Amino acid sequence: MEIEYNNDFRLYLSTNLSNPDYSPEDCIKVTIINFTVTFSGLEEQLLSRVVKMERPWLEQQKDELLKRLYNDNVQLRQLEDNILNTLSAVQTDILDDEDLVNNLNDCKNTADEIERRLEEAKSVQTRIDHTRKKYLPVATRGAIIYFTQSQLNRLNCMYNYSLQMFLTIYKRTIYSLGSSYVKPDEDDKVLEFNFNTASRDKQLDFKMEKHVHELMESITCNLHKQVICSLYSRYHLVYTMMLCVAILRHSGTITDVEWETFLHGGALKFIPKTSVFGSLLEDDAASKEVTNTPRHKKTSRKKTSPAGRPIWLTSSQWEGCLVLESVVPAFQGLTKNMVDKPEFWQMFMVTDNLHSLFESRFRSDSTTSPRTDSSLELISENSDIENSVTPAISTEIEYQPSFWKWHNLTPFQKLMILRIMRKDKISGGVRTFITKVLGRQYVAVPPETLANILTRNSPAHPILFILSPGVDPSSQLEHLRRELVMDDDEMEILSAGRGQGARVEETLRGAMARGKWVFLQNCHFGKSWIHNLQRAVYSMQTAYLSPGFRLWLSSMPDKGIPDLVVQQSVKVAVEQPQGIKANLLQTFASGVIEESLYNDKDAGDVFKKLIYNLCLFNSVVLERRKYGPLGWNIPYEFTNSDLEACVQVIHQLLTEHTEVPWKGLLNISGTVIYGGRVTDKWDQRTLNSILNKFLSPVAVQPGHRFTSSESYTYHGSLPLDDLISYISSLPNYDSPELFGMHGNAEKAYNESVGIDLINFLSDVSSSSDFKSAISDSDSIVLKFLVHVHDSLPPSIDLPFSMPVVKENTGQLEGADRPPSVAFEKGYLHHQKQEQRSGRSPLENYLHQEVKHFNLLLETIHSSIVSLGWCVQGTKPYTSTLDKVYRDILENKIPLPWKDVSYESEGTLSLWLDDLVNRIQFLMYWRELYVEGSSPYDTFRLQYSELLQDDDDTALEAKFEDVLKFGASFQKSDLKSFERVPRSIWLGGLFHPQGFLIATLQSYARRKEVPIDTLRFEHYLQPWSYGKEETDKALATKLGLKQYMWGFPGPDIPDEGMFIHGLYLDGGRWDGKQIVESLPGKQTSLLPEVHFLPCQ
Repeated sequence: MEIEYNNDFRLYLSTNLSNPDYSPEDCIKVTIINFTVTFSGLEEQLLSRVVKMERPWLEQQKDELLKRLYNDNVQLRQLEDNILNTLSAVQTDILDDEDLVNNLNDCKNTADEIERRLEEAKSVQTRIDHTRKKYLPVATRGAIIYFTQSQLNRLNCMYNYSLQMFLTIYKRTIYSLGSSYVKPDEDDKVLEFNFNTASRDKQLDFKMEKHVHELMESITCNLHKQVICSLYSRYHLVYTMMLCVAILRHSGTITDVEWETFLHGGALKFIPKTSVFGSLLEDDAASKEVTNTPRHKKTSRKKTSPAGRPIWLTSSQWEGCLVLESVVPAFQGLTKNMVDKPEFWQMFMVTDNLHSLFESRFRSDSTTSPRTDSSLELISENSDIENSVTPAISTEIEYQPSFWKWHNLTPFQKLMILRIMRKDKISGGVRTFITKVLGRQYVAVPPETLANILTRNSPAHPILFILSPGVDPSSQLEHLRRELVMDDDEMEILSAGRGQGARVEETLRGAMARGKWVFLQNCHFGKSWIHNLQRAVYSMQTAYLSPGFRLWLSSMPDKGIPDLVVQQSVKVAVEQPQGIKANLLQTFASGVIEESLYNDKDAGDVFKKLIYNLCLFNSVVLERRKYGPLGWNIPYEFTNSDLEACVQVIHQLLTEHTEVPWKGLLNISGTVIYGGRVTDKWDQRTLNSILNKFLSPVAVQPGHRFTSSESYTYHGSLPLDDLISYISSLPNYDSPELFGMHGNAEKAYNESVGIDLINFLSDVSSSSDFKSAISDSDSIVLKFLVHVHDSLPPSIDLPFSMPVVKENTGQLEGADRPPSVAFEKGYLHHQKQEQRSGRSPLENYLHQEVKHFNLLLETIHSSIVSLGWCVQGTKPYTSTLDKVYRDILENKIPLPWKDVSYESEGTLSLWLDDLVNRIQFLMYWRELYVEGSSPYDTFRLQYSELLQDDDDTALEAKFEDVLKFGASFQKSDLKSFERVPRSIWLGGLFHPQGFLIATLQSYARRKEVPIDTLRFEHYLQPWSYGKEETDKALATKLGLKQYMWGFPGPDIPDEGMFIHGLYLDGGRWDGKQIVESLPGKQTSLLPEVHFLPCQ
């Protein structure tokens, strides 16, 4: 379609997307101009601002100098043009034209003068720039902070910060510190002031360096507080670590390879060099050799590890150590040292005091005979070896000079070891690392009060509460209003909703003029008028506002909130307090427990003790959620209203009864109020058990302890202020003993926190930075694609189906059977037709499992082939393939694979190894079904020969034999038809629950009982070699994969199934019963379990 348009027509489009993704077809049709601020541009802008505020005369001189340079260059260009024009217009000899000669001489003299001024100006500019660059560290630090906080929107859409707000805090911090220099003399104001006075420079150098350092620290601290105030607590450490690493990466202390290895662990795992995609990896001969090798068969390759994996290390830990050794020079010899010196590393895996271990030097016993318990000693760097006191298990020691010098690692490199070996110590290690680099004030940031936030910001910027479930900031805002002695009509509260737009606009206009407060609650519900709010916030930047006006907003994280509103607002994250101490402080200090109720004498002295115990119980049930399924099967949202209701009930019962009615109190609190939210019967049992711990006659006795220490012990009848002071003195660390949890539960929680921290850091890190850190990223991706191609078969052959008899016709069907043969007699008629009308349940299950894995294999192979051509440049990238490329580099499971895969939380490399094991297990099962030996094989073979024999006489004779053979089978013997391994790796199946249902179905058919009346009984079998450690060690020594455990051993049980590969979480099997798990070992392997169906 043709459209007429004027030649002066222009179309300008803009977007606020930070990284828009336009197709190549769209890009070639438009001219794209990137207005995004760059690091160098922002650095120069910040440098200009700090110099203008610190030494305004210097910046003024620079501006004047730039104007003079520009004017002189323009005049010089004009002179050159005039000379050329004059020479081109001369008609006679140049030497005969005296005016022309004089004009040329004048131009030459003017040009010489301009050149001289330009040289002088450049010299002065160099000196000015030299002085300005003394403030360059301040500008660089500011640019680092801005670009670090700009990455936070990848964590949450509400973490969006404007450059204007950043510059406001930047300038305010510089003004608050003042200048390090006195006002310059008049001689210093001229352009050519003396920069080379050595005596003055020496006097000012120290003061200048000190002031620049103060500026950097103040800017970092103020901007850090502003951002931390807007973040949920789980992101505090993430942002501080991002900032710390960004500073060190800019200074070169941390390399890009170290940072990306810390984030992605085994992403740089070396893949054997085999080629499927051509000459990029191998020469033609090698390519042909690999091409002729079946993809699903393993080829012999040289091991990359210097030694085998120690049994006390997991596969992921060993893989991570190999990566560290291969990409970071400081880790050369790490794996060999782990094999040669296991004593230290075994201590490293279990000790809680890693800081002392890192600061110590290792000694190993090498002069005595071998002992069952390894002798070792940790000696301080400054200790005397001969005079040191050794532990009781140690004997004479000798220094080992060949020991790997791990104590020479940088703090971040030590953190890299924690990331691989001790995930439960990552969070604590990061805090220690930040404290060493930035200071303790960046780790323990006190919460900002609303009063400070209100004072520090202008009315032009709204204050936005970022909500979390179960939290309402209106009480805090009301408390602030009372502190400022404001009347009730000076704050208007509006709830968002449909049709509220006109009322909101009218209220805002009136409040701006009269200086009132407006609180708009739950803005995420006001989608119909949210753009009106955007216009109002935009107008606030330029309109006159009364000094008393404030706009308060609250919203859950929602992408529907306009970016302008989020960027121009001062954000405050509101969430439940973290930890027992913080919960108790909020309960008693925020007005949940009123002082008049707490001091009511009619309830008696025991009332105060019960109130404290109840609040402690409330904090415990809230904090147990951090342990995940170990704390509660379902994470319940207990609120302050539950606590307030219990307090009222206790008060009423104590005022009406002379003695505490414990039974009624426990029933109302545990079953009605708190128990009303609990839906799981085991959670209800746990809740009642915890409640009995805090509300009982023993718990109100003087000096009663809830833990082995005296923490949380209520001493006497304390006034409310003294109780709050006592709570403030409680430890910040919560012992798992208080929650009724094992120490391993705390370790599991710390591991989850460390893993979340790494995942958050990985989410906000730029994938382009990762690619730049890996110079040969294309080669690594291609090697990985080849490795996947060689490791996984294209598909798994579907198992041969058993004969299927059509109803009414009695015809046989099956992919491996002749077309169909009608018969009236036969073995199959001796069984119920409904039993033989299809495949057995286990056959159906195996068939479905193969189909699920084939879909996954098809998706994987399709992706790697397409991505392989893209890497080689044969085909263009799509957005999906580009994400697959990034996921491979970051050692993550690509999303297209994950969508059709089983649930997995592992890295890509571990997931691939696990997938290979699962496929091998399924292929062995299929081969056992197709080619295995059993009575059914003989029956099937005879029956097949019968169908294929054309001789009627032989057909009749063989048919009678088959009938006799089939008649010998009883219904209970149909178990032999279901070819399954003697023991099933339940965790290796796509749908484990389906296998258990199929087992019940098979039993129900054989016993002719309803399936809904069946259940499983579980019988743990003895260990094959005595105990768990022996079985695992022998399997590791023999190289047996977990999928192979189900094939050797005794015969399959008559009923039910053997299941292996199950783990017990939070306990262990000692051969007779379940007991407490060992310290530091949360999960333990179970022996084979006999799943026996029964009614």
